Amino acid sequence: MSPETFSILLLEWWGDNKRELAWKDSTNPYNIWISEIILQQTRVSQGTPYYLNFISRFPDIFTLASASEDEVLKVWEGLGYYSRARNLHITAKYIQSKFNGNFPDNYDDILKLKGVGPYTAAAIASFAFGFRYPVVDGNVIRLISRILGISAPVTTIDVKKEIEKFVTESILNAHPASFNQAIMDFGALYCIPNQPQCPVCPFNSYCIAFQTDQIRDIPFKSKKTFKKTRHFHYLDIRLPDDYTIICQRSEKDIWKKLYELPMLESVTEKINVENMLTVLQNILTMPIQYKVEIKNIMALNQELTHRKIQATFYKVTLHQKIEKINKGHYLVERKKVSNFAFPKIITEYLKTIDV
Repeated sequence: MSPETFSILLLEWWGDNKRELAWKDSTNPYNIWISEIILQQTRVSQGTPYYLNFISRFPDIFTLASASEDEVLKVWEGLGYYSRARNLHITAKYIQSKFNGNFPDNYDDILKLKGVGPYTAAAIASFAFGFRYPVVDGNVIRLISRILGISAPVTTIDVKKEIEKFVTESILNAHPASFNQAIMDFGALYCIPNQPQCPVCPFNSYCIAFQTDQIRDIPFKSKKTFKKTRHFHYLDIRLPDDYTIICQRSEKDIWKKLYELPMLESVTEKINVENMLTVLQNILTMPIQYKVEIKNIMALNQELTHRKIQATFYKVTLHQKIEKINKGHYLVERKKVSNFAFPKIITEYLKTIDV
């Protein structure tokens, strides 16, 4: 199949199958940037309400740049991959300082923005400014590797170059924004990983993977890496006057800058009471004077890209008034806990209990 034939058939298909997306008709680079960052690791159905809420809360570069990091993370809460939110905030400040709040209008400057790679830069450049840069993501790699019948691992440099060459030549024969949106839509709707729509696919007479019955084998990827399981033990500390204790993650690890309940990580699923009491004592600036009641009340799991989290939550009731705690921890009224941005697994826990 030639690149020209591919672009013709793709746009013919797209004319009847356009997806209605909240940001689709916008040429505002800010809105496009926000939508593309959200969609980097998120399905359209999940990302759309977050996009609408984010744009409502931060409608432009200036409002985003002037917001606090905690505000941005709170609006992002539940979407995951929080480095995206932090990068948006950092980049808004950079654009305000470097470009007087005007979004950069050339591909090279867009590519320099924190959190923006070639795919996102191509999307912004084509949708906002009409520049002829093709988007190449996992959906596009899957589609083109199947059409061309590429059986080599798609993670290799040579294969990536072959696919990029094909789409770069293809976009020369089409309106860049239309081409990029069409290829995004096709990869998301038709040439999906499992059960692709091959019988009604406009490329099926050209697709080598379909003609040779290799759809299930292409694209070929190396075996998935083993996901390490981490065991987190969270202390839901109940204090007099309906207060609790939270802390903020600051180390170079998952969920950086998000808040959490005091936590102890262990190698196995179980920890003993002495370990929990040690954690509690390290938080307080005074000795524990009264009996502490500890009750295991819930276990939740969460799968991340490279690891699994097994979390156990303990209700820890402390019958003494605490007025001051060690640095890095915060005394918070339980009714105000929802004002802070937490990892999804803690948010799910808080939804199930009477905070």
